[in-house]
Amino acid sequence: MNAIEFTSQTNNLSFILLLISFSIIGVLYAFHYKYSKELILSVFSQRNANQYLRDENVFKRRVNIFFNILITLNIPIFVCVAIFNQELKIHLFLNILFFTCVYYSIKFICIWFIGILLKMKQIINTALFFTTLFDKVFSLFCFPLLLLFHFFYFEIKEATILLMFVVFSLFFILKIYWNIKIGIKSFGLSKFYLFIYICIIEFFPLLLVYRGIVFA
Repeated sequence: MNAIEFTSQTNNLSFILLLISFSIIGVLYAFHYKYSKELILSVFSQRNANQYLRDENVFKRRVNIFFNILITLNIPIFVCVAIFNQELKIHLFLNILFFTCVYYSIKFICIWFIGILLKMKQIINTALFFTTLFDKVFSLFCFPLLLLFHFFYFEIKEATILLMFVVFSLFFILKIYWNIKIGIKSFGLSKFYLFIYICIIEFFPLLLVYRGIVFA
């Protein structure tokens, strides 16, 4: 199989979406490297996370916007190829994108409601930051794996899907760990409240969205 034949068999929509993702990553590296690095390191270091939250400016808002776009592009592709094992089509992409937006909307509403219920408005901004932080960085880390899945010369799709699930699992475990650590140390929440919070914020919206996509 030559390069022309191989290219003709790739998914055009996936190519366009991944090309846009590559362009966004290039912009982040070229013009916002400092704050992008700080955001990525926030996954592994609370000091970087605190600094990123503390020093709010227009450049960080741009970085957040770019990473949010990466989520809307790469997460639906990941869901399509890794979870449903289907070729990405425009109607499927729009369907998954819609439920991805629903997923984050439900999470934001739940976080806002819990913050008001506990009379801790400070927890709202912190929880919103950390609940999307790991998804943003995951959308960046899964990009090279999505490239391998679609455009690698040899057949390594099963291995690539396995790697994507491993990376996703690591980020999800990190998210739960930081939620528990920050909830106990920074806000003094009990383990029971944290368990309810994690179930409502992380698992409940995910189950609703999964049910919506499967039965749509």
